[in-house]
Amino acid sequence: MNTTAKIILAMAICSPLGWYYGQEKKDSVKTSDIQEVVVTALGIKREKKALGYSTQEVKAEDLAKTPTQNFTSGLSGKVSGLQIKSMGNFGGSVDIVLRGYRSITGTNSPLFVIDGIPMLDVNNNTEYQANGYAGYDFGNTISDINPNDIQEINVLKGAAATALYGSRAQNGAVIITTKKGKRSKRIGIDFQSTLAISAIDKSTFAQYQKQYGQGYGYFYGKNGDQQFADYKNGNDLAPTSEDASYGARFDPNLNIWQYNAFIPGSSNFGKATPWVAAKNDPSKFFETGVMLTNGVSFSGGGEKSTFRLSYQNQNGTDVLPNSFFNKNNFNGNASYKLTEDLVASFGTTYVSQQVKGRNSTGYSGNLISGFRQWWATNVDIYEQRNLYNLSQQNYSWNIKSPTNLSPAYWNNPYFQRYQNYSYDTRDRLAGNVSLNYNLNPKINLLARAGTDGYSAMMEVRKAAGSIPGLLGFGLTKLVDQPSGYAVKNIRQRETNYDFIATYKDKFKDFDFNGILGTNVRIQEYYSNSQSTSGGLLVPGIYTISNSVSNPPLPKIINTKKKVVGVFGQASVGFLKTYYLEGNLRRDQSSALAPGNDAYWYYSASTSILFSNWNLISKDVLSFGKFRASYAEVGSDTNANLLRNVYDANIAVGNSSSNSFNTIARTFGLRPERSKQTEIGINTQFLRNKIGLDLAWFQNDAYDQILSLPVSYATGVERMYKNVGNLRTRGLEIALSATPVKAVNFRWDVNVNWSNPITSVTRLSSGVENITMGSYQGGITINASLGDLYGTIKGSDYVYTNGQKTVGENGKYLTTNTNSVIGNMQAKWYGGITNTFKYKNYSFSFLVDVRYGGNVFSLDQYYGQATGLYPETAGNNHLGNPVRNPISEGGGIILPGVNTEGTPNTKRIDASSFGAMGYRAYPASQFVYDASFVKLRQISVNYTLPTSLIKNTLVKSISFGVVANNLWIIYKKVPYADPEAGLSSGNTQGYQSGVMPTTRVFSFTLKASF
Repeated sequence: MNTTAKIILAMAICSPLGWYYGQEKKDSVKTSDIQEVVVTALGIKREKKALGYSTQEVKAEDLAKTPTQNFTSGLSGKVSGLQIKSMGNFGGSVDIVLRGYRSITGTNSPLFVIDGIPMLDVNNNTEYQANGYAGYDFGNTISDINPNDIQEINVLKGAAATALYGSRAQNGAVIITTKKGKRSKRIGIDFQSTLAISAIDKSTFAQYQKQYGQGYGYFYGKNGDQQFADYKNGNDLAPTSEDASYGARFDPNLNIWQYNAFIPGSSNFGKATPWVAAKNDPSKFFETGVMLTNGVSFSGGGEKSTFRLSYQNQNGTDVLPNSFFNKNNFNGNASYKLTEDLVASFGTTYVSQQVKGRNSTGYSGNLISGFRQWWATNVDIYEQRNLYNLSQQNYSWNIKSPTNLSPAYWNNPYFQRYQNYSYDTRDRLAGNVSLNYNLNPKINLLARAGTDGYSAMMEVRKAAGSIPGLLGFGLTKLVDQPSGYAVKNIRQRETNYDFIATYKDKFKDFDFNGILGTNVRIQEYYSNSQSTSGGLLVPGIYTISNSVSNPPLPKIINTKKKVVGVFGQASVGFLKTYYLEGNLRRDQSSALAPGNDAYWYYSASTSILFSNWNLISKDVLSFGKFRASYAEVGSDTNANLLRNVYDANIAVGNSSSNSFNTIARTFGLRPERSKQTEIGINTQFLRNKIGLDLAWFQNDAYDQILSLPVSYATGVERMYKNVGNLRTRGLEIALSATPVKAVNFRWDVNVNWSNPITSVTRLSSGVENITMGSYQGGITINASLGDLYGTIKGSDYVYTNGQKTVGENGKYLTTNTNSVIGNMQAKWYGGITNTFKYKNYSFSFLVDVRYGGNVFSLDQYYGQATGLYPETAGNNHLGNPVRNPISEGGGIILPGVNTEGTPNTKRIDASSFGAMGYRAYPASQFVYDASFVKLRQISVNYTLPTSLIKNTLVKSISFGVVANNLWIIYKKVPYADPEAGLSSGNTQGYQSGVMPTTRVFSFTLKASF
């Protein structure tokens, strides 16, 4: 880190130690402060002091400060062990990993549970999109939750905490309790309105050199040795078909025929213009995003019933042209006391979302990759806008020739946004009903049914006149299409039925809690994918039937899985000091073959309140608890992995055609298994002024279900097998402190830190590596035996005596693409929140930190080669422009040694394409440290004094201003946010055409009546 970043970080961490003793108000230790009740698995409330595993709460008000398209991004930096990574895509996904990785290729996201009902959290991005090909990030479905409906969040971190949920919660669980109605003499009304304004952070977007223009060097003219082509009587013509900025040096005295001279309607049509850098570079392409969020809720209750109804609408635009986002969220719940001991509860949520103009990701068809990798610095982005507005034609800056105005490699960016866009909708309906019966003061019976499901439609269009390319998704896979249309419809639903009996009793000095229950889970999935082939027959008509060639047959997937579980839990407490708990569950899954379809798992945990031993004064040690837990859990797999299938193909004449699956199903698949151990300590000091939660944990996930390569003699490429082990170890620290607590002023500090590291300790016999993702630039993301999970492999330098080795041509010698050049995992991450309250004012800020881990940048890999960035246009060791010919003192000497080990002295020519970027360096040159220090959020809030609204219908009014993603204090990835990526999932550590970070400023009014 640089000095400034270190100082800021040190101040933020050490600030709680600047203790203030001049409190005006004396504090006392309150049991409620340290022995609070929290919501655990299955929605069961437990005393936190009795828990032998780690949990951490997040205040709902901290999430609702700024309405976002995905509320989970608000958890960043607030929970130790929880890594939140926002991809930066419009309406896109958030990668959520709790305590490291437990599955090599499966999901590593925690389970989200709302009011006791598990919720779907899936990402419908395609495999091709996840590997950097054309596609869109359609976001996580969990983003449908309205943060204003959340009452509290409790994060259960280990398997012992989540064992009652079964295998699906082996990655931890996020337990969400929603707001409910309360007994009141009148209906309570809460209203909130937020205006959010967003703009790009230019430090995370490309910066362009302003000295050289379009071209690749000295390849043009009559003899192929000029920087300009010849045009009519010896005039100079810019190489319009080229998509690089490695051309001639700018000179305002030179009048050059450029692309705009040949486009009808252009203000420069038919004339040469000065050879200068564009006034408006692609950073001006981005607009100011505006999002308006309005929400209202009604709540109340009487002697027997309560209710709460809420509605929220988000409507607005993003920073990209032709973007639109609209979401309507309806939520309602009610309870009714049928008898004194029997209560019925109901809840439902309906969400409708429409998104237009998501940004493309990856390389193909992604205009942001053009801005970052292949661009001409003499092109004015506003002129591209004006040319598109003339006739909505694809008049690109990258025309093939003066007589052929078709784009060579890149569409006009505005044509791309207004003609080749995605559109998707999602409608979600979730509901639950329960009966809660107190059989007697000791026994409670709960019957509950809940369902969560959605239907989604995703479509993408490619207009006639576009550069041939991939559709983004559909059935044409990796075949370029001149135009086209693809659509995919998805329906997914999960239904859970629970019956839970709870027994509580006391026997002298013993407390006992017992649970017996059963759960039936039914998961259904249906998808229908269709696309045109060979282009659109009639331009502008986007239907499958408007296909030039016979479209591929629809690909339909229709699966169903059923899991039946029974479980039990027993908890014993002695002298309110010693606690022991055990869990046991058996699941039987239809996704596994008979004989392997049933699996048991169990957990045990203990906690000891050593503060009750009275060894240390309560004024010093307010609370102290030691805890330990061990759990073994099992996990099934996806539906439809047991039996081989045939795919129907387009008929040839009157003969049907079918193809065998390329990945063989295995009837003998066993459940995946995981062993998890945790040891921790909770303490509160100085009358609760300082709190510390420290935990060590280890996870071993084995018998992973993976598809591995097999001999082609088997008739397939891969086969599903049980193999491998992932081991994760780490520490977690959660520190809270109140340095100042006076009558009118309070200062609170919360620090979260963790360092989970996952290693691949075992694979199948003879298997040394599993490739999880393969990307352009020769980059792969891997699970390699003996290495950290998420190893980045690609070409590297050849070293001689520890020095980079240069060949006879003056360029570096490189290895093959199988060298380890980085890893996607951070060494540690954390967050620091400071909150200040003075009378009716509050101010808080969050600093989010990640240290270590790597990311490969395809943007730098190509962009440096094409001469876009300032680093490509500097001076060499002689003080001359590096792009001058060798004869004029140009060129560069690459640092290193020759094969004999002596220093390299060969100066290579850099006047033309080939001396920089991927043309001269291995992939490892473009692997960067992904560390960062971010000022993630600043918020200021003012609540109107009650004396001013004392005799009105208004109960409270507050005003808030929040800034998100305000400042990246420290980073090493050039011209990009280290967090930006393709989408959520296991393969991180790769960037291509990533969106710039968006700063968001929000202004909120809240009122209660």
